[in-house]
Amino acid sequence: MNTQVLIIGGGATGTGIARDLALRGVKCILVEKGDINAGTSGANHGLLHSGARYVSSDQGSAIECREEAALLKKLAPQCIEDCGGLFVAVQGDDEKYVADFPHLCAQCEIPVE
Repeated sequence: MNTQVLIIGGGATGTGIARDLALRGVKCILVEKGDINAGTSGANHGLLHSGARYVSSDQGSAIECREEAALLKKLAPQCIEDCGGLFVAVQGDDEKYVADFPHLCAQCEIPVE
């Protein structure tokens, strides 16, 4: 067996690297001790972050989350069910943060209803 790259681990990172390399014409082999995506990657909560949680503290990360989610929706729409999300304000929350949240999301082009 001849390969340019050996990838150990068939989780999100390993399979993503294998796909990217294959698209670039690089010969690669992925080895996984169990089922693909059965380890840590398969045990996550399965949500794409909109980036909204970062709009007040790190707008760069907020934008990166939005862009990455959009890319995943484009690359694998059959794997993603857009179910929306909620940010709930409760008594005692910072009123300025609650008031600023929609505007901060708009700055990062994160849709808010």
